[in-house]
Amino acid sequence: MATNAESFASVALTDFHNHPGTVVDQSQLGPVVLTKNRRRYAAVVSIDYLDRAAAALEAMHANRRVFTSETMTDDDAARVEASLPSEAEIAAGRFDWQQ
Repeated sequence: MATNAESFASVALTDFHNHPGTVVDQSQLGPVVLTKNRRRYAAVVSIDYLDRAAAALEAMHANRRVFTSETMTDDDAARVEASLPSEAEIAAGRFDWQQ
C-alpha cells in the first residue's frame, strides 16, 4: 500500500499541546503530521500503523545479505556478475534495475 505523506492530516504543534487526546484519537484513523512554523516536524501514529510499518521494513530488509571480500564465495561472485547488465544493455537502455 503506497501512501503519500502529503495527504496525511496535519495539526499545528501548538494545537497538539492544547488537545493531545484529540490528535491521538485522530491518529487511529491515519497518521497525523505535526507542524511547527508551518513545516512538517513530527508525526503521531496508531500502534497498529507503527506495527505494520515496522513489519514492512523488516520484510524489506530480512533477505538482505552483505558481502565482503572475505565472505564472498566464487559462486556468490558468479551470481553477482551474471546479474549485471552488459554494456550493450546499458547503452540501449534495456536493462531493468528493479529485477
